[in-house]
Amino acid sequence: MNINKNLSQSLRVSIGSNRILRRRFVAIFIVFAVVLLALWAVYHNTVFSQYRSSVRESIELAEYSLLSRLDDEFSRMRLVSSSLAGSIYVQDFLAEGSVTAYYEKAEAVAEIIRKSTYPHLNSDSIVTFTANGTAYRFTGGISAAAADKIYREVILGGAPVYSIVELDGVDYFCLIDPVSRRGTGTTVHTGHVVTLSNIAKVRRTVMDLGMVTGVDTAVILEDVILLSSNPELDGKSYAELERRYGSVVVNRVTGTNLFAAAAITGETLYYGERLFMTVSIAAILIFGAAIALLYRMLSTRMVSPLLEKTETMKMGLLKTQMNAHFIVNTIDCIERLSETGENERAAIAARNLAGMIRDVHEADDEINIYEQLDALGRYIEIMNIRSDDKFVVEIDADDRLVEYRMPAQVLQPLVENALTHGLGNKTGDCRLTITGRAGKDCVVLEVSDNGKGMEPETVHALQELLDGADEWEYTDYHLKGVALVNIQKRIRSRYGKRYGLSVRSSPNEGLAVSVRLPYIEDR
Repeated sequence: MNINKNLSQSLRVSIGSNRILRRRFVAIFIVFAVVLLALWAVYHNTVFSQYRSSVRESIELAEYSLLSRLDDEFSRMRLVSSSLAGSIYVQDFLAEGSVTAYYEKAEAVAEIIRKSTYPHLNSDSIVTFTANGTAYRFTGGISAAAADKIYREVILGGAPVYSIVELDGVDYFCLIDPVSRRGTGTTVHTGHVVTLSNIAKVRRTVMDLGMVTGVDTAVILEDVILLSSNPELDGKSYAELERRYGSVVVNRVTGTNLFAAAAITGETLYYGERLFMTVSIAAILIFGAAIALLYRMLSTRMVSPLLEKTETMKMGLLKTQMNAHFIVNTIDCIERLSETGENERAAIAARNLAGMIRDVHEADDEINIYEQLDALGRYIEIMNIRSDDKFVVEIDADDRLVEYRMPAQVLQPLVENALTHGLGNKTGDCRLTITGRAGKDCVVLEVSDNGKGMEPETVHALQELLDGADEWEYTDYHLKGVALVNIQKRIRSRYGKRYGLSVRSSPNEGLAVSVRLPYIEDR
């Protein structure tokens, strides 16, 4: 019993050391991963701070271009309007009461417009209104009804100096400049000069700027989007612009209640970041797949052959162990039998020994179950001869098991443990039972004895060792004294955790070891 406890303790120490090495490896891997993640985060922040700065410059450039275009447009309109309003010929024309003289002076004003304002003229229409509302259309093609609308809604309606007005179904920027005639110490209001510019020209600018992928531009009037490179935004509030876009830049057009805005979509703003994340994830997946492939290749070409070599060496050790202990003791027994004249029993022992040696050295890694049971019969007969026939052995195997195979050197070590340790010191009623059953999805073999058995805590510790056999490396223990653990590891590594050994025992009621194996057809 003390031997079992000491063995359990030593095995626990070995498993603990192995687990410590695994934990250290995991810790090193985690540290390495954290360092890589930190480097990736620094690189990510550096790259995308520059990227966002570049994007910001792009939308600021677009907004500046639109703002410059609008400033230029209204500067020209102001220049034309103010030059006409300050012309004495225009003042006289609007103050003229005679219809005939009025139209004669209109021709002179038209000539002034053509000559003096041509370098700066970028408007669609110039219309003048006398103080009583009489309109004269110098340039452009607006209708009389449109001119009347300007007078009623814009001039008399008190619209801002800069306003947007719809005339004949077309939107115009409208600039109103009052005209006064200066006399001897007095100033007389004579009318207005109205300069109109078709919004379509600005819309073309807006659309041209919107050709930059992901960047939209807009002209905003009193918190309403007047026009935009994205037609869906026309008529919407400025809040909609901020809601839809990742970044917006806005500035007022000089001297007006208009605003020029440029915005970049969230898709474009974060495209590079998403692309970087996608590439990073793809790289991680590819790297992981490469590691898995490399591991599989190394496992197939290096680890598996090493395990096979280890398995071969292990089988060799099993054979060497049998040769070193069992064969010598059996030969000694044959010699004693011959000396005492028991030649027939000596011959039986020699014949069985020769068969066992042949079976061990010629057997494959897997053998037929019934062949292994036959080999057990020879081994048990030798042990009985050496022990004066004190063992009563019963082998009860399902007939169907003759069709299946099992790993070699599994049952013999279990029987040896039972005969040597379980029944070795017992003097009477030494029974050993070997059973084999074909279950629903597995083969169950059991070796049981009626020996001294084990305490519950010892059985529990032994089962824990068997359940943890997967954690063991072959260098964690020596073969001698841990046959159960060795067999468990062989079965688990080959067939998986569903299969292997389980033990049950009670003090003075013997020990039973069950072996659960998959069906392996004998072809």
